[in-house]
Amino acid sequence: MEWEKIAEKIRDIVLGEIKEEFKDFKASVTGELSGFRLAIESINARMATIESRQSSMEDDLRDIRRSIDETNKRIDETNKRIDETNKRIDDLRVELKAEIMANTARIDETNKRIDDLRVETTKRIDNLRFELKTEIMANTARIDETKNKRIDALFLEVSEMRGELKKAISDKEILHDLIFRVERLETKMAA
Repeated sequence: MEWEKIAEKIRDIVLGEIKEEFKDFKASVTGELSGFRLAIESINARMATIESRQSSMEDDLRDIRRSIDETNKRIDETNKRIDETNKRIDDLRVELKAEIMANTARIDETNKRIDDLRVETTKRIDNLRFELKTEIMANTARIDETKNKRIDALFLEVSEMRGELKKAISDKEILHDLIFRVERLETKMAA
């Protein structure tokens, strides 16, 4: 029984020490657990903030994706309008090219007609010039002939008049002389 008491005492001593150590350990673990709890609460708060940020970022990503989708739709619409505009430009280019070619053909035809008309007009002018020269030469010849005939006729007429005038002057002088002589004879006869 003494062993039992000794064993009981040893047990009480060992248990007391174990209890003390356990108290120290418990206090130590409790302190560490408090620190862990604070750290875990801090981590949880950070995790909540991170999750909130992540959720916000996910919302932002959704908004960006929606915006990108809208932008892609608008780009597709713009590309479609550009394609339609390019098609209209190509159609207009074809129309304009056809119209330019038609106008060029009309201009070429007009130029040919102008050249033909210029050649024809030049021929007509040359013919008219020849006819006018011929007519002018004929008129000049007629004028020369008429002038020469008239001058010759006038010269003859003037010559005849001169001859007649000389004769008339001569006859007048003779008449004056005769009158003078008759007057002298009458004066002599009257005396």
